Amino acid sequence: MAAHTPFLDGGLTWIYGAPPPDECPECSFGWDLAFEDALRIIAAAPDRFEAALQGRDGMAVPADGSWNAGAYVWHLTDLARGWSERWVQIQDAPGSRLIGFDPDELAAARNYRQLPVDPGLWALRQAVATLLDTTGRLDRAAVFEHGDWGPGTVADAIRWLAHEFHHHEQDVIGRAG
Repeated sequence: MAAHTPFLDGGLTWIYGAPPPDECPECSFGWDLAFEDALRIIAAAPDRFEAALQGRDGMAVPADGSWNAGAYVWHLTDLARGWSERWVQIQDAPGSRLIGFDPDELAAARNYRQLPVDPGLWALRQAVATLLDTTGRLDRAAVFEHGDWGPGTVADAIRWLAHEFHHHEQDVIGRAG
């Protein structure tokens, strides 16, 4: 595996255990994806998710009780919003520490499974536009300190987010009724 920042390695170890894989074993996302390609995945996500949910029930409850398709839309919306806020933070206060959060606790607090899909798709589009705007104001090599996973760069955080969007597109497609 190519060398990554402690942030990205920490995130991958959190998900997969050590040593982290070169690509996601479930969706084949490669962790060395170019920054520009990662941005394209994120930018295309609102259209792709709208197409995936067109004429389908995003609120359908999966048989295993896991998140429905709409919950993934809200999850990605909150991730895009959160990273936009973090980008403003490091732009305004370079070297400040970024605080991690548990996505499952946020999902429970916001009750993702009960939130309607159409406003979620609208919110996703807005959040992605803001993320792309705030990312464009930073140098991709800009360094931050993540409270859980250590130092990282804008480029590695965008790779992390691109994986989330790529991976969860399959979850949305598989869970929509």
